[in-house]
Amino acid sequence: MSQASFTHAGAPVYLEPSEDLPLVDFVVCVRGGAALDPVAQPGLARMTARLMRRGTRGVPASAIDDAIGRLGARLSVTVSRSATRFHGTVLARNLEPFVELLAGLIRRPAFRGSDLARAKRRIRHDLRALREDDYGLAERHLRRAFFPGHPFGRPVGGTEASIASLKRPQIVAHHAATVRARNLVFGAAGAIDADGLRGLLERHFADLPGGARPKARIPATKPPRGRHVLLVHKPERSQTQLGVALLGPKLKDPHWFPFLVGDAAFGGMFTSRLVQEVRAKRGWSYSAYSQLSVATQRDAWRMWSHPAVENAPACAALQLELLEAWHADGLSPGELRRAKRYLVGSRCFEEDTAARRLDHRLSAALYGVDQESPATNPHLGGYRRAIRGVTRKAVHEAVAKRLDPRHLLVVAVGDATRLEAPFAKLPGVRSVEVVPFDARL
Repeated sequence: MSQASFTHAGAPVYLEPSEDLPLVDFVVCVRGGAALDPVAQPGLARMTARLMRRGTRGVPASAIDDAIGRLGARLSVTVSRSATRFHGTVLARNLEPFVELLAGLIRRPAFRGSDLARAKRRIRHDLRALREDDYGLAERHLRRAFFPGHPFGRPVGGTEASIASLKRPQIVAHHAATVRARNLVFGAAGAIDADGLRGLLERHFADLPGGARPKARIPATKPPRGRHVLLVHKPERSQTQLGVALLGPKLKDPHWFPFLVGDAAFGGMFTSRLVQEVRAKRGWSYSAYSQLSVATQRDAWRMWSHPAVENAPACAALQLELLEAWHADGLSPGELRRAKRYLVGSRCFEEDTAARRLDHRLSAALYGVDQESPATNPHLGGYRRAIRGVTRKAVHEAVAKRLDPRHLLVVAVGDATRLEAPFAKLPGVRSVEVVPFDARL
């Protein structure tokens, strides 16, 4: 049974015990993530996390990797806009030495200059490689253009310029400001009980620095006014990556669950309207889908497809028509029924292990969702009930209030010499911007 508590310093602790396997998932989240990056320094949080993983004073990364291997464990470090997560999976009998090792990485990283130089070289290589990843390129340009000057528009991994300018003192200062007792969230799942988890935290994390939590100030988001097109020019490209972005709802929006049902019916299932019209009927794109982002402020809701260059203008026009019809008329009774059945039925795959149930609890904590009654909370145990209670009227109201088809951005990666003129003729388009694919990222 799921359990929640706090450390003596006030950090939340979540536990999902399970004796199914002799394994334990142990997670430490540092709140804030890339949202705490300075305006001119995107990538600071991710660089800090990279170097934390590279070892402690006197213990290099190679020795850390060897120790993790001997313990029969694995360790991943991920950085999002909301948090940095250290997630380890280890044999239950080796949990104590693994937590000791992880605590050292989190509390006493070396931040060696040689590791910083190596990480910068790797990131420069990754950014060059991104120019050959058409979807990644489209997503990066979409966010930059849709959220200019906003934290949601800045890349989590940084830019070539921001990474090159990073200095060790900035990384040390970021670590000191964020790795504080009340800024962490702990979680464990698997073959461990509450007493065992409490003892581990007291032995290895009790003397973390105190002080106030750093607060990420994320302003309200605003979409571009009107309809705009951004073309990322890749000469002689025969296929495109086509995205359409509008401002969607935020997580703690009263319209969230009706919108979730509407999104599933529109572009979240194989039988959804978008897939049927773009793929099944016309064969323009092997995949077509919509994408709803989870965030504390209103983030981008997106449609994606991948048509050939010759079909891209017609595909974009069709997607805009489908969007307008959905916005104006909502769902049919059959679409509503199928979407609700899909969301309720597929929920089991998100809860079938203790680690996945723990992930829900941690995400809720990081996004500020109230967890006093997890069994009935619609984001946790009450999810199925919330979905079953959604009506056609509620979906129509949510889509009508949270999507505005008059204000959107169309992004396409492809041969702009063949795309610019027809995309400029899409209904309501005010501007078309063309950028080279090999522009500095």
